[in-house]
Amino acid sequence: MKAKLPVGKLNCGLFGAGQFFNYAYVPALNQKDSALAVTGILARDDAKFDMAQRGLRYTTNHFSDTDALLASGLEAALILLPNHLHFATAKAALERGLHVFCEKPLTNSVADALVLKALAEKSGRVLMVDFNQRFFTRNRLLPGLVAQKRMGKIKSVHAFHNQDLRGLASFAALHRDRTGGGVIHNAGIHFINLFLHWFGAPERVRAVFENRALPHDCGEDTAHCEFWFRDGITATLDASLANAVDATYERVQFISEEGELNSDLKKGNIICQPTEKPQLKISCRPEIISDSVFNALEHFAACVKNRSRPETDVTDFIRTLKTVEALTLSAQRGTEVAFAEIENKYV
Repeated sequence: MKAKLPVGKLNCGLFGAGQFFNYAYVPALNQKDSALAVTGILARDDAKFDMAQRGLRYTTNHFSDTDALLASGLEAALILLPNHLHFATAKAALERGLHVFCEKPLTNSVADALVLKALAEKSGRVLMVDFNQRFFTRNRLLPGLVAQKRMGKIKSVHAFHNQDLRGLASFAALHRDRTGGGVIHNAGIHFINLFLHWFGAPERVRAVFENRALPHDCGEDTAHCEFWFRDGITATLDASLANAVDATYERVQFISEEGELNSDLKKGNIICQPTEKPQLKISCRPEIISDSVFNALEHFAACVKNRSRPETDVTDFIRTLKTVEALTLSAQRGTEVAFAEIENKYV
C-alpha cells in the first residue's frame, strides 16, 4: 500500500510524466527527505498516469486538463513536457502566481525567455531552469580542484558529449519544431551553461554543424564549437547524437599551466595529472541524473522558501541561449561571431 501524500512539503503539480520523469525524477522525489511533494500529475491518458503513479512512493491525483491542475491549489509547477510546450505552460503558471521549475530549455527562443523573465519579476515568483550538469557534485568542484592541486592557471577546457540515436524507429520527437534545435540546443547546452558559469560570457565563438546521420529536420546531429573567454581562456565542445557509442558518453578536460584534469561523468574518479608528477586519483561518489535532479529540486525549494534567486535562473538561461544563437549563426556564416552582436540584438 502506498503512503499518503507527504505533508509540510512544497506542493507541486507535474506537467509531463514521460520517460524522463520516470527515470530521473521519480528516484529524486521518492527520497524521504525530498522537500517537494507532487500533489497532481497532468497526463494525457490513464495508462501514462498509472505508470507515473506506480513509480511514486505516495498517492497523487490525475489531471487531464492543464488549467484544472494549475487551479488545484498548487504552490509550484514542475515542467517536464516536450520543449515546444515549455513556454506556454511556464507562462500560464507564472500568471497564476505559481513558482516554476522547468527542464531545459525554458524556451526555444530568447524572445520568449524575455517574456517569462518579465512575468517572473512582476509576480515575484521563483523561475528556475534545470541545467542538471550544474548540480552534479563533481562539476561544482572541478575548477577549484585545479587551484587546490596547485596546477597553475586554467588555460583551456574541453567537453565531449556522445550518443548514438541512429537506430531510432522514428525521429519525430527530435524534429526542430518540437525540440527547438539540434544537438547543441538539446544536449550541448548543458556544457555551454557550465562554461558560462565557470568563465562568464564568451567574447566570441565559432561553430561547425553537421548532419551525419539524422534527418535535417532534427537540426545538426554533430557539432564542433570553440569559445574565447576573458583572461585568455579557451574552450571547445564536441557533441554528437550520431556517434557509434554503446551509451551516452560525457567528459570534461581542464588544461592548466602545470598539468591537466579529466572528469568522466560515467566513472567515479577524477584524474589529475600534474606536469612531471605522479598521477592523482580524486575519489568521487558515482552520480546519476536523479542525483543532480534531487540537488536541483532541493535548491529550488530553498529558493522558494527564502525568496532567493536560483543559480540557474531565467537570466542564466537567457545568456546560455544567446550563446547557442551565436554558435548557430557562426555555423551558418562559417565565421567567428562576437557575443556582443547577439547581446546588441536584444537591447
